[in-house]
Amino acid sequence: MSLKELQKHLKDKNIPAFFQPMSNMFLGQDILPEENKIRALTGFGGSAGMLLVTPEKAWLLVDGRYAIQARYETNPKEVTVTDSRNFFLTLGSLCRENQIQKLFYNPWCVSVKNVRYFCKVFSDIVLQEDKDLTNPLLSSKPVEVFAHDIKYAGKSVAEKCAEVAAKIPSDCAALLITSADQVSWLMNLRSHTLPDTPVLRAYALLDRSGIACVYADGCVYEGIKPLSALAADLQTYHGQSVLADMADTPQQILNILPEGVDLCFKDFNPAAKMKLIKNETELAGYKNAHLRDGVAVSKFLCWLENHRQGMTEWDVVQKLGTFRRQQDLFFSESFGTIAAVGANAAVVHYQPSEKNCAVLEDNTVLLLDSGAQYYDGTTDVTRTIALGTPSEEIRKAFTYVLKAHIALATARFPEATSGNALDTITRAPLWRQGMDYAHGTGHGVGHFANVHEGPFAISAVNPLPIYCNYVTSNEPGYYKEGAFGIRIENMVYTVPAEYNGYLKFENLTLIPIDKRLIDKYLLSSEEQSWLNDYHQKVFNCLAPYMNANEQKWLEASCSPL
Repeated sequence: MSLKELQKHLKDKNIPAFFQPMSNMFLGQDILPEENKIRALTGFGGSAGMLLVTPEKAWLLVDGRYAIQARYETNPKEVTVTDSRNFFLTLGSLCRENQIQKLFYNPWCVSVKNVRYFCKVFSDIVLQEDKDLTNPLLSSKPVEVFAHDIKYAGKSVAEKCAEVAAKIPSDCAALLITSADQVSWLMNLRSHTLPDTPVLRAYALLDRSGIACVYADGCVYEGIKPLSALAADLQTYHGQSVLADMADTPQQILNILPEGVDLCFKDFNPAAKMKLIKNETELAGYKNAHLRDGVAVSKFLCWLENHRQGMTEWDVVQKLGTFRRQQDLFFSESFGTIAAVGANAAVVHYQPSEKNCAVLEDNTVLLLDSGAQYYDGTTDVTRTIALGTPSEEIRKAFTYVLKAHIALATARFPEATSGNALDTITRAPLWRQGMDYAHGTGHGVGHFANVHEGPFAISAVNPLPIYCNYVTSNEPGYYKEGAFGIRIENMVYTVPAEYNGYLKFENLTLIPIDKRLIDKYLLSSEEQSWLNDYHQKVFNCLAPYMNANEQKWLEASCSPL
């Protein structure tokens, strides 16, 4: 269905307005191309957004990561792109501005939390459910399920279920989990369904006894029931309360909830919180995965040094993939590689294709954001690479982004410090120069799962606390539209600091930072020491896996400032 066809349908059915989030019944999870209703209707290919459609108009709501991209990919005669930090607040404001008093939506695609928020803030606008406007939600492709071996997961299903069940509040008889990555973690199950994200898209019901049932469609795997069986199983809790996460539970669950069963929504989800705290086996896996990933990316960067003339962004994507696939325990990329040169690098989540890609030009930069799924861990790294002799403006901007990166890397902070406080620490060196970036500073990274793992994040809008053994990214940036983009990203994890009750970050990523882009006179002696120490560690860890030419390149790349 095209956008014009949808608008005609709305007019014919006397539907004043309809909104479509970038999701299906697994909220916040990646979707397959054939499930992406927003892309089909508008051409926008980003991973986050919301579409508001009336018979006459359409608005695409995007956050700062996609503001430029959305304008490139949509037809301004058909779609108005609107920047937003809070999609539902912007959605309601647009409805009021355009005198929309009734708004239709698919209750599978919107959380209970967001429905309640919208109804509270915009009580004058009626939300009307309609499950048929954009069906089907899920692809009909068969789902291949496989177990995540305990030698990588670190804990058995029985151990995890018992630990999570013990944290269920005493006034609840069970826990309903509707987050796919939480179910995958709890049950040590993975799937080949999504191209770069090996999670199983499923729900689970965990009894206080520690017994769990899993629900998913399209798969044949022992013990997994169809999603249609969930309502009947919930009936066994007649007269009792079942704990659920308001932010992950689709509004439609309330419609299928049996009479006499109460969903208890609390700001406490033991599965979500326990998944964030990585066990020792998982942490060891991350370290081993990052060593292999560092070898792959560094070998590629050495190769690029001598072969970049005439190459395109798409060539970069393909060649880097070749180096990664040679590593042990490689499963897939962890997301589509971002290889962006010059002005394309200012588009935060730009991705080239074989038919739409730029040639690597001199005197600018290549922004390369990539990662991999290994059976023992997930990686995500961004390096900004000098091509020829970039301008002084680029070198100055890069150096201040590096200062922001180091500010977080060297921070000491009390346990339970909020994500938005850490975000402020990182941005301070850029703010002093009147610089900023329109994306978060860091996102959680799952273990052989989602490369973007919630609910914790280092961002201006995330107040959740951080604890020991959290894994996150550290990725400040700076983007000048039409000119260049810069981002420096390492994955890190939290460990106890020197002071009782305090935490600090340890680096997982082992890849050189391009010294050709640094104005060392803008760095303090402490910042220079941090970079030199980091590069010494990178060299010591990677050198044994390099040939003679690669070692020579690595030694120069990791030499002191």
